Amino acid sequence: MVKLDVVRAANAALAASAEKPFTAVVAGGTAGIGEATVRALAATFAGHGASDGGDFLRVHIVGRNDEAARKIISECTAACPGGTFLFHKGDLSLLKEVDRVCAEITQSEKEAAGKRGTGAKVHVDFLVCCQGVLSLSREETEEGLDKFYCLMYYSRMRFVDRLLPLLTTSPKGGHVVSVLNSKYEATLVHDDLSLRNPGNSSLQVAFRHRTGMTNLFIEEIARRNPGRIALCHYYPGFVPTNIGEHSNFPWLVKKIVSLLLVPMFWIIGTPVEECGHRVVLMASPTRFPARGSESATAGSVSGLEVAEGMDGVVGSGAYRVSNDNETYPKEKGYAKLRENDTAEKVYQHTMAAFAEIEAGRVFNG
Repeated sequence: MVKLDVVRAANAALAASAEKPFTAVVAGGTAGIGEATVRALAATFAGHGASDGGDFLRVHIVGRNDEAARKIISECTAACPGGTFLFHKGDLSLLKEVDRVCAEITQSEKEAAGKRGTGAKVHVDFLVCCQGVLSLSREETEEGLDKFYCLMYYSRMRFVDRLLPLLTTSPKGGHVVSVLNSKYEATLVHDDLSLRNPGNSSLQVAFRHRTGMTNLFIEEIARRNPGRIALCHYYPGFVPTNIGEHSNFPWLVKKIVSLLLVPMFWIIGTPVEECGHRVVLMASPTRFPARGSESATAGSVSGLEVAEGMDGVVGSGAYRVSNDNETYPKEKGYAKLRENDTAEKVYQHTMAAFAEIEAGRVFNG
């Protein structure tokens, strides 16, 4: 377990060594773990850049709740005068909306860089994807993807794809976090990567399949961009949030979740504020460096070492991270899952979905 005081010390070191501006994008940032991450960034950078006119920390918050965003921005701006907090509204279950939001973020960063003067680089240092709802049934979007599956996988990987040029320009290598279920054993339904067959819709099959898709795709991104990006698949554990309220569960199930499970999570789970700080740690090259990165600085923060990647190699650039910022060991079925160029097939399937939908067609693959 990485103790919370070590997490805070590492985050403080990140803020102290950051090349301004430190730029973050938090998808699903108006509630739950996403909101906690935005607030943790504001707290971490609170003592920096007050005289820079809000140009030391830049945070793009993506979500659907205008009112929540206004409150978060107001409170974070007060807590962190050196920060600029921007809201982008969008339905992230649609890839065309992800594309629009990413274009807005890119344009905003280009304009901000222009104001800083000649030579200022446009970059994103930290991308956190928390968007999602809970679902017990398939709900197909106009683009041909299941809404829940899209939010948990396709939408998140599209953020990575669209922002990759900015992430790989980050001075210390971009860092990406997908908050999902890295704890679970990864499997794949090889002949149904989109999970269209109703026989593949059970919670256990779907969860493990999405775990496998996420692991393989982020590992492939790290492999294709050595030294320039680190990606974490994060299992936050039990965190008391309101995600159940936005599910498509029956009314009675929602009540059970809100009245019984959430209060239980307050007792046995990870406090949401702590979870936010633990997410921020995954922006640290000290703990989670890019593959083959020279910026890895083992031992620079007492009690913190370079993490082991999902392939069992220390500092591999793709990590399965637990709720206490440790990493899970290499899975027993790691090699078997990747036989016959499976990682390449997952990557090509995902990119084909992106291309088909970007062209205005419905994806049927």
